[in-house]
Amino acid sequence: MRPMTREEIRGAIVNPDTTGTKVRLPTWFDDVRWDRIDYLGWRDLRSPQRAYLVTEADGQALGVLLRQAPNDAAHNSRAMMCDLCRFTRRFNEISLFTARLPSRDKRKRLNTVGLLLCTDLDCAVKLHSKPIRQPFDPPDEEMIEQRRVGMRSRTITFIHSVSAWEQTTRRKK
Repeated sequence: MRPMTREEIRGAIVNPDTTGTKVRLPTWFDDVRWDRIDYLGWRDLRSPQRAYLVTEADGQALGVLLRQAPNDAAHNSRAMMCDLCRFTRRFNEISLFTARLPSRDKRKRLNTVGLLLCTDLDCAVKLHSKPIRQPFDPPDEEMIEQRRVGMRSRTITFIHSVSAWEQTTRRKK
């Protein structure tokens, strides 16, 4: 992913908060290693249920505001899979995050779309881990690159699905 400026990331959110709260960047923003990530994901420190996901597509920054649903760990004890990195983790390490679909119609403002994501929003660490190889598997670097391409594609598809919602509902009218 190419390096992005603070203003570029703040302007990339396709479904901004209706309360007018500005996008708060993470404290570690200046230390981001842009060449090792495929999306920038972080939580708002002042509102822990709020998270952001920003990536680059077609030369421009695209991002969404996410809300974490409450984790009911007492009733769920099985492994779950992150929809972006496709790694299976324990039930308390994966959470449902929802993105409100942008709409000017007041009746459709409650429409949301969701994903199961790593709660720490740090899929890049898992993607770069050494894969468990079988005899006929490609080299490690190739497997890691395939993981990154897949996750990047899924991230862009999700953000496009959120941003394209209002345009498709306008066309149907």
